[in-house]
Amino acid sequence: MTGWRVRAFADPDYTAYARIASLAEGRRLDATAARAEDGHWDRTRYERLRIVATDEEDAPVGYGEIHQEPSRYDPRRYFLRLGVDTDRRRQGIGAVLWDRLAIELTARSAEVVGLWAGDATACQAFITKRGFVEVVRSYAQVLAIASAPLPTRAVEERVTGTGIRVTTLAALRDALGDAALEAAWDLHSACRLDHAALGRATPEPFADWLAHNVTDADALPDAYFVALDGARYVGVSSVRREGEDTLRIGITGVLPAYRRRGIGRLLKLRVHAWARAKGFQEIHTNTTKANAAMLALNDALGYPIVASWGGYELRLGG
Repeated sequence: MTGWRVRAFADPDYTAYARIASLAEGRRLDATAARAEDGHWDRTRYERLRIVATDEEDAPVGYGEIHQEPSRYDPRRYFLRLGVDTDRRRQGIGAVLWDRLAIELTARSAEVVGLWAGDATACQAFITKRGFVEVVRSYAQVLAIASAPLPTRAVEERVTGTGIRVTTLAALRDALGDAALEAAWDLHSACRLDHAALGRATPEPFADWLAHNVTDADALPDAYFVALDGARYVGVSSVRREGEDTLRIGITGVLPAYRRRGIGRLLKLRVHAWARAKGFQEIHTNTTKANAAMLALNDALGYPIVASWGGYELRLGG
């Protein structure tokens, strides 16, 4: 079929959209979860447009989306998502979706649009053909918990001997109430400031951070480890459930003034010990090439690189 129809995304499209997105983006998504994700979106602050390409029966065969990213907000920067049903690829669907989105980007005076793409994929070939260039590289790393290193007395004493103590967000909240959540969010925001990715990091909305780390079903506040210097929050390593026996690291970070003291290492080792005690099998994480210190720490702790992909940008209006 040629001449695919493109229209606005509508509620009946959720089932097809979730199925196609799961295949295109490599993540678990069903219609209920997709609706929940969209329900969290703050339309009053951040723009998002989603469209679908449909067949002759008006069934979605692909989707496209542009949005502003709350945690890397810039009013002229947009992020792109594209997905086409597996048996409909190489039929021009991605092209008609992109052509429509490009018009929308121009109408919004966008200056740059970015997305992540795996190496040697159809997506990578599609976007580079249209002028997107790689600006950052990210690596997927996986640790088998059965062989993961655990905290040793020497590692603990190197950190605690300087007055640093390590606890969990759950324990801090029990002791301090919601003030602990605000302090942890502030630390999370501060640790992200120099994380290289697509666009400059900006504070994630508190409601999004709270859901991801505390209130969602997969959040694990008792595995959200925090380092403190007195009452000051200075380091963090958090994980979130990703499947029955898998965890994903949300962030590992230490304030600049406290780096190179072994705090990040101890925080990650505490995560390893918690994961083994709870019967998890693997920990997954992503690290950018620019974050050489974290890549070195992960390598020392036994996290092999299992995949790599690029962050691509297209400058508009130039």
